[in-house]
Parts: sequence; C-alpha cells; structure tokens
Amino acid sequence: MPAITLKGIPPFLHVELKKRAEMNKRSLNNEILVCLESFLGFRIFEKNQYLEEVREFRKTIKSKITQKMIDDSKDEGRK
Repeated sequence: MPAITLKGIPPFLHVELKKRAEMNKRSLNNEILVCLESFLGFRIFEKNQYLEEVREFRKTIKSKITQKMIDDSKDEGRK
C-alpha cells in the first residue's frame, strides 16, 4: 500500500487532527485518511442508506450480544 509522509504540518493543524482522531476513536493516520476521503468526495453518503446497510450487516452476525455480556465486559475492564 502506498505511503505519504507529511512535512511542515502547522502545530495548530496537528493538534486539531489529534483531537478529531481521539474524539472519533481513530489513529491519527486513519483520521487523516478520513479527512482526505471526505474532502475528495469519497465519504459522502446518505444517512438513511448507511443505516440500512448497517441493519443489513447486523442481520448477518450469527451471535447475539446481550446487555449482561456488555455489563460483564465493562466490569472486567474496570478491575
């Protein structure tokens, strides 16, 4: 996969990208890719279409996650 090295990024831009990455739970690299894709028009999608795709994907998942499983995982992570 091709790689790009960005040089001379202004400090304020670097800080804002890091904030966005953290807020969106992405790496800095992935946040930059999302920003580029969005700017270039590759990430524009209709919200309802996206939600329908998510619902269809969820139907393909074989196992079910219960609220108890979620709570147990949270409790385990807090120990």
